[in-house]
Amino acid sequence: MDLQALFKISHGVYLTGAKDAQGRFIGSCIDSVMVVEADPQQVIVSMNNASYTMENVLKTGELTLSVLPNNTPNDTIELFGMNSSRDMDKWEPTEHILFHDLPVYKNAVAYMYLNVKETLLTNGHHVFLCDVIDGQPGTMVAPLLYADYQVRKASEAPQKHWKCSVCGYIYDGEIPFEDLPDDWVCPLCNQGKGVFVKE
Repeated sequence: MDLQALFKISHGVYLTGAKDAQGRFIGSCIDSVMVVEADPQQVIVSMNNASYTMENVLKTGELTLSVLPNNTPNDTIELFGMNSSRDMDKWEPTEHILFHDLPVYKNAVAYMYLNVKETLLTNGHHVFLCDVIDGQPGTMVAPLLYADYQVRKASEAPQKHWKCSVCGYIYDGEIPFEDLPDDWVCPLCNQGKGVFVKE
């Protein structure tokens, strides 16, 4: 199957916010969120098993979700999507506010505080069924759709790049691909560096 077919299903781009055991603000960029119920308010959030943020959400049972606007800089998305909160503070250089004592993106279209109700483990992700405890609308800008982000990213990609041969993800982070740690995995399909080809 060509995984590009799955990427045509419309969904957005989001930032998660949480805390680790040391009380540091952490977060990641995700693209798999779905509203399950309007009454009671519930959403599903899927996070990569390799994510430090996921590890801590699993322990604390709480997180924030920021719906990104379509004018979010690629640098912000890459900061949260291509780096680990184990190694750096992603929120420090990012404009944010606190919501229920957790960070949310200041210019978000909307933001929510979630409590994890149930967890499902898949091959590469933890899927959290969450109660929406509180939520607020934000800026009056259209949300960023994942498909639009991929088009924008591809148009800005360097002429030669590393591409995942499984799902088509293009790596264009600041760290040279060759210098990524050996245990780095594709953020979309969870495959290792060995499936990437230089184009």
